[in-house]
Amino acid sequence: MSEVANVNSLLLICIAGPDAGKRIAVTAKAAALGRASASELASDDPDVAERHLLLELKNGKISFTAVGGGAAFVDGQKLEQGTIEDRQQLRVGRSLWQLEAAGGANDLSAFLGNLGNKISAVAGVEKIEGFSFGAMFSEVWRKRTDEEMESYFAVGTPTTTPRVADVDASWPRPWLFVKIFGLAALVYLGLVFIYQAFNNDLMLPALLTMGAFVMPFSLLIFFFEVNVPRNVPLYQLLKLLFLGGVLSVITALVLFQITKWGGADSWVSAIGVGLIEEAGKAAALLLIVNKLKYRWTLNGMLFGAAVGAGFAAFESAGYAFIQGMDYGRQEMLHNITERGLLCICGGHVLWCALAGAALWRVRGDRKFEWAMLRDIRFLRVFGLCAAMHALWDSPLNLPLDLKFFALGFVAWVAVLSFIQTGLKQVRAAQAELAK
Repeated sequence: MSEVANVNSLLLICIAGPDAGKRIAVTAKAAALGRASASELASDDPDVAERHLLLELKNGKISFTAVGGGAAFVDGQKLEQGTIEDRQQLRVGRSLWQLEAAGGANDLSAFLGNLGNKISAVAGVEKIEGFSFGAMFSEVWRKRTDEEMESYFAVGTPTTTPRVADVDASWPRPWLFVKIFGLAALVYLGLVFIYQAFNNDLMLPALLTMGAFVMPFSLLIFFFEVNVPRNVPLYQLLKLLFLGGVLSVITALVLFQITKWGGADSWVSAIGVGLIEEAGKAAALLLIVNKLKYRWTLNGMLFGAAVGAGFAAFESAGYAFIQGMDYGRQEMLHNITERGLLCICGGHVLWCALAGAALWRVRGDRKFEWAMLRDIRFLRVFGLCAAMHALWDSPLNLPLDLKFFALGFVAWVAVLSFIQTGLKQVRAAQAELAK
C-alpha cells in the first residue's frame, strides 16, 4: 500500500451480497455507510444499520469505525474498528467489500485471471470474484485446542445445524484439513521409517492403506469445511467414502466389461477411462441424491468429494500393490507417495466434487429425475471432468509434471467457482427469509 500513500481516495467495491456491484470512493473526509437517507454512502443491505460504519482515508489506507451498534468482519474476524488492506474482504451485513484492484497488475496475474475466466466459461460456472488465497487460508496456522477440533465435527444434527439466517456465507476459511493432513502424514512417515529402519514387512499393509488415504481424506475434510451450511454429519461422509467408493469402483468395472473400452495406454483408452470412471463415481451419488434436506450446491460438492476420496484411495492402494508385486517394494513406496502428492492437482476427489456440485445445482429442491443428467449445466461440468481425466491418463507427457499442475489449475478454478456459486445460493436464501 505504500505506493498509494498520497492518493486522495480509494475505491471499495462490493463483490457479493445485496450491495453487489456498488462502488464507493473513500476520502479523508469521514463518511457514514448505512441505510439511512442521511448516510453519505447508501446501502441496500437489510442487515446494515441506519448508520453502520464510518469510513475515511488515513495514511493511504481505508479506516473504518463501527457506529450505532454496527459491526464489521475483516476476513471473518469481527472488529469494531480497523483498516482494510489489499486482498482483504470487509463484510458489512451480508455484503462483501474489497479494495478495487489497482491498475497495472502484473502480466502473470492478469494472464491467470483471464485464463480462469475462460475455464469458468467452458464449465458454465461463474467467474471467480472476491477470492483471496491469503484470506481464505489465514486460519491455517492458528493454534487450536483439541476441544475446538473435536467440536468442529459436531455438525449435521437437529441441534448442531445452524439456522440458514445464522450461516456465515462469506468466503470460508478452512484450517482443519491441514492439521488432519499433518497428523496422517506423520503416521505415514512413521510407518515408512519402521519399514526402512527395521525391515519389518508387517508394516507394509498399514503403510499401503495409510498412504492411499492421507491426501484423499485430507481433501475431503477441506470440502467438509467449505460446506458452510454445516448440515452434513460425519456419518454421511463416512458412508459415502466407503460405500460410495466401493460402489463407484464396481460400477466402473462393470462398464469396462460391457464396453470393452480400456486396455493399452493410448488416447482412445484414456478417453474411455475418463468417461467410464467419472460415470461410475457419479452413479454412486444416487445413494444420497434424493435426500432433499441436503439441498445446497455445497452439499453436492461435499458428497462428490467423499465418493471421489473413496475411489481414489482404493485405486491408489491397488496400483501401489501391483507396483510392489511387479517391481519391488521401493517402487511401491514411490508410487503410493507420488499418487498422494499429485492428488492435490486434481484426480478423483476434485473431479467427483465438481460433478456432485453440478448435479445438486441442477436438482435444487426437487426430487432427482433422470432427465437432470441431460441438463446442459451438468453435462458441461461432467464433460470437463471426463476431459481432465482423459488428459491425466493420456500419453501426453510434459517435463516437471507440468501436465498435472496445469490440470490442477483448471480443476481448482472450477472448484472455487462452485464454492462461490454455493455461497450465493445461501445468501439468496437468507435474503428471502429477511423479506
